[in-house]
Amino acid sequence: MTTPVLEIAEFRTSVETKDFVSAAEAVTPWLAAQPGFRARRLAEIEEGAWIDCVEWDDMESAKSAADRIMESEAAAAFMAGIDFSSLTMRHARIVTSR
Repeated sequence: MTTPVLEIAEFRTSVETKDFVSAAEAVTPWLAAQPGFRARRLAEIEEGAWIDCVEWDDMESAKSAADRIMESEAAAAFMAGIDFSSLTMRHARIVTSR
């Protein structure tokens, strides 16, 4: 049995909020087409600070998609809006969920 995984990315953006949200929505179909994808939630902590949380079937699916997203044309605008000097990304095994 595999253990589901949360991919949690916290970062600041370098573009206007409306542009970033539009770019984030545009990359969601690419994410949804990746093996092991379950769900995605993007939350604004404060103006320009975000948490992007993606749920995957397992660690292998999460890490594989993370490797491929940097080369995806569908994700180019989304990635261009992230201030990578502020990026913190973690993967966590889900222990309990409802």
